[in-house]
Amino acid sequence: MQEIHFRKIAIALILGFPLLGESTTKLSKGEIMFERIGKGINVDVSHLEGGPPEKVLYDSAQYDAVKAAGFQSIRFFVVAGEDPAIYKNRIQDALDRDLAVVICLWGSGQWASKPKEGIQEFVAIWDRVAKYYKDYPARLVFELWNEPAGLIVKPGGIQGIQDGKTAMEYLNAAIPIIRTTNPDRILGIGGPGFNGGRELAQFVTPEYLTYRLEDGSGFADDTNIIGIFHMYQPHKFTHGTSGLDEVPKWKDEVREQMSPPVAWSKKWRKPLLLSEWGAWVPPCHTVEDFKAYIGFVADECKKHNIGWMYYCAGFNNQWAFNILNTEDGWNQDALDILTEVTAPPPPPMSPLINSEFSSGTVHWTSEGSVQMSVARSAGLSGLAALKVESKKSDRAAIYQETPKRAWNPPGRYLISLRKGRLYKISFLAKSVGEMGSLRVRLADVSGSSDGFWTSTPVTISNAKREYAIEYKHTGRDVRDVRVAFLFGDRDQVILLDRIALHGYRE
Repeated sequence: MQEIHFRKIAIALILGFPLLGESTTKLSKGEIMFERIGKGINVDVSHLEGGPPEKVLYDSAQYDAVKAAGFQSIRFFVVAGEDPAIYKNRIQDALDRDLAVVICLWGSGQWASKPKEGIQEFVAIWDRVAKYYKDYPARLVFELWNEPAGLIVKPGGIQGIQDGKTAMEYLNAAIPIIRTTNPDRILGIGGPGFNGGRELAQFVTPEYLTYRLEDGSGFADDTNIIGIFHMYQPHKFTHGTSGLDEVPKWKDEVREQMSPPVAWSKKWRKPLLLSEWGAWVPPCHTVEDFKAYIGFVADECKKHNIGWMYYCAGFNNQWAFNILNTEDGWNQDALDILTEVTAPPPPPMSPLINSEFSSGTVHWTSEGSVQMSVARSAGLSGLAALKVESKKSDRAAIYQETPKRAWNPPGRYLISLRKGRLYKISFLAKSVGEMGSLRVRLADVSGSSDGFWTSTPVTISNAKREYAIEYKHTGRDVRDVRVAFLFGDRDQVILLDRIALHGYRE
């Protein structure tokens, strides 16, 4: 009974709800956990001021879709070195929709080569975040560190802090600082490495979490800590196209990963949150295998009173983990298991990436007599705009299409069009000097570069303006689309920014 009461307190703090009356003490720990924390999802997107160029831009419509799909909480990354204020709208938008929020720090890649030197920076980051959000409701949770061993993720490999004791030094230094401004904030603490369950059980203990607060209390005394772990086993299935028949003992692998954190939770009387888990989505796997896997993990979480946040919604349409496609909406097979909600079509959302050019020209390609560069502080939107210098030519264009990667998942594309929908291509633009001109073209990547539609010329003013072009797609569905801007009408210099493609259902 005491353990149930403890979980009621912790979960109530997380979501900011009042405690239930005595009649609810008959509920199981699992029922209380699921009622209070609910069912969460990672919304992994970028933002105006920066962020990975592979990810779509944050749009509050994403949270509308999450809410309508039956999820009750969201998680996203805050990046080392960025101003805490840039996440304010994303947090407030979620809270306004009655979604609990877990913000998780993605550490600096520099800490991989200089782990000891990174401790001071880690503390300073959390000091700024904690002070900025100290007055926010208890439904905002601080998850202190995402996968210390995975600070740098690139084709050549993954780099990070490999030594578990060193990683725990970061947490020992930061927690007392956070507690000075957020004494009751729920803190999500995971182990070193890739936040695995075994690392949680081994390292998130008084032996390695040796910090003491001013009142002399420490880890064991803090009832506002939840244990964090990630689980992507069997990796051969979750991160690839191998079927479950190729991993015959996959259920045993899942149970083995969950067993240590379950024992940890019972020993230290602290709740568990599986803040990342998931698998590549069909057509990377058969529907049967996909449903079997996520259904089994969800059932195991319920059995062991583990809260969870699925990975993911967002990133981009090509991303194999994404279950929210801008054109097709939610993967309903996933929702049938995760939330048991039949989701309505989502609001219009753009599939384009690096559309604010905060990462330079990444994922944009030029052809013909065009030169691309980035204009900082161009006064259009965000921190940067795309500067396009072109010569009069039959071939002078820039475009975006599905990136070519070594790990391209089968059947996943960045931009698609659906028959019968109205599409709006919008962008900010400004001509440098005389009036400019451009056209927009949509093409099937597997077909002719001349495309299936080209707009009439759009005159670009030498003052900043937003432009919008509409196109009704009456042809067949196109799975893999190229969005191109044509500049060959004249010699000119044009600034472009905030490019978006939104599809509207009838």
